[in-house]
Parts: sequence; C-alpha cells; structure tokens
Amino acid sequence: MKKETKKITIGDLAVIVSRGFNGVDEKFKEVHKKMDKGFSDARKEIEDLAIMTGRGFEDVDRRFGDLEEKLSRKIDGLSNRIDDLSLNRATREELKILSVRVEKVEKKVFK
Repeated sequence: MKKETKKITIGDLAVIVSRGFNGVDEKFKEVHKKMDKGFSDARKEIEDLAIMTGRGFEDVDRRFGDLEEKLSRKIDGLSNRIDDLSLNRATREELKILSVRVEKVEKKVFK
C-alpha cells in the first residue's frame, strides 16, 4: 500500500495557515482580556494601598502633633517650676550670712 500524497497548492496552504492564525487571534484576544482585567485589578489594589498609606501617615502625623503638644506643656511646666525655684531659693551668700547669725545667737543663748 502506497500512500497517496496529495498535492497542495499555494492557495490551499494559505487557507490552512489562515485558519491556524484565526485560532491564535482568538486566543490572543482572550489573553488580552485577562491581562486587562489583571492590570485593572492591580491598579485598583495600588490605589487602595495608596489611600491606606495616606491615612496611616495622617494618623501618625496627628499622633505626633498630640505628643508634641503634651511634651510642650510638660516643658512649660518644668520651666515654671525651675523659675519658681530660682526666685524663691536662698543664695549661697544668704545662707552663709544666716549661718553666721545663728552661730552668734547660739553662743549667746548656750553660754
């Protein structure tokens, strides 16, 4: 049994190749649709992440502002206490003068 070989003309070959590419074109269209959906989903996720990150930074900024305000009040309070101590405290010279006076009084009283 001999196989009969059929002769194909260039026109027949063109039809066969054309059919093959038609199938490929349809598959590419499906791939493009899937890619477009994937890119769209990725863009949406990136936008959502950007919004969440922005809100996170706003929250951190607000917390830093609160902390700065608290620290400022504490520093002001400490400054007031230091000022009060420096105004209402006896100097070294005043203490020496008082010490000498107390010694004189003690000598007179306990003689």
